[in-house]
Amino acid sequence: MTARRVAFGLWYWPVFFILTVIAGLICLLVSLFSKNASRYITSQVWAAIVLNPAAIKVEVIGRENLPAGGGFIIFANHRSLLDIPTVARATGRSISWVAKAALGRLPLFGWTLKRSHLLVERGGGAETTKKTLEEASDRLAQGEIMAIFPEGTRNKTATPILPFKKGAFIIAKRASSPLVPLAIVNSGALWPTGSCLPFSGRIKAVIGPPIMVDPKTPLAKVTAIASAALTDLYLKSLESFDQDNAKADQTKD
Repeated sequence: MTARRVAFGLWYWPVFFILTVIAGLICLLVSLFSKNASRYITSQVWAAIVLNPAAIKVEVIGRENLPAGGGFIIFANHRSLLDIPTVARATGRSISWVAKAALGRLPLFGWTLKRSHLLVERGGGAETTKKTLEEASDRLAQGEIMAIFPEGTRNKTATPILPFKKGAFIIAKRASSPLVPLAIVNSGALWPTGSCLPFSGRIKAVIGPPIMVDPKTPLAKVTAIASAALTDLYLKSLESFDQDNAKADQTKD
């Protein structure tokens, strides 16, 4: 690691932790009065805490594809820790995250997640799954925006998109909720697995048209349609990103 990176880390991590603690305390207080406002802080404000000090810019394309009203599920590919703030920055709205229950046991910020977001206990049994589906459906009916990474883990392979887990699509079928694909490009390069610090640069976030879900459509088909839509969107976005970089390099020359 270069001296410049060490100096950046000595500055970035204290700023990150201090602002995260402050945001977490504010979220806990605000959640007592408005869970939606608390979700806004844990999405938009925290996105700024992660991205801005690292000089990471998110180029958003297709925000007009977000449904104007009512609840929906936004699903994105996942290659980096930067994907969470990128999804928030891309939507510009309050987001209810679907995340594993273990995160709720983290001090401070985990408590806020538990109060304001949907935490799922993996392997919790049929009764736990039923309650999760009911809560998710209720939230969507109330107009919440739910976000999930259906690959289930960060993609560390050369494969564009990993096989999808079915949880988000079970929820979409039950609630007849639109599914909105979001392709994230270059986040893995800016904060690769194993790196203790992000790099400065540009992330491209492309929001695709909503996929309307008919409850009568078989789950496997809904999952396949969603996977194909996100894969296609990601590959086209990646190609566009590479073309933009090539043009920028030519301009420098």
